[in-house]
Amino acid sequence: MNPPPSIYPSQVDLWLAAVLIAAPLLVLGLGIYLMDTSGAGGILAIYIGVSMAVVMALLTIPCRYSLTEHALIIRCGLLNEEIQYQEIKGASLSSNPLSAPALSLSRVKVEMKNGFRLIAPQNREAFITELENKIKNQG
Repeated sequence: MNPPPSIYPSQVDLWLAAVLIAAPLLVLGLGIYLMDTSGAGGILAIYIGVSMAVVMALLTIPCRYSLTEHALIIRCGLLNEEIQYQEIKGASLSSNPLSAPALSLSRVKVEMKNGFRLIAPQNREAFITELENKIKNQG
């Protein structure tokens, strides 16, 4: 029987959460305002605001990283990636602002044979330690 995976939820920066929540609310509020003045423009803005909220939720909820027996699984909304430990060379602390399946700039850079991934587990040091132990045990 395989041990249960260790799950590390993504750290969430307050400013990023505010942007992700405020953007669709602003468009929605604009739509409600426009309903009183122009009608059709208001309906379109409401539709766009709701659509933005749904798309953002589908791409960000849940955002977590699982260390299973054989692989790192990165899950951010509908996006799901499995990286075998033998493909991983190491991990280090990072604050690289490149686009990534992460809700924070307090990140971990996972070095792989072909590139890297940026993730943002809540407890970065514990995540790196456990990941490095998993990599050593695979080799």
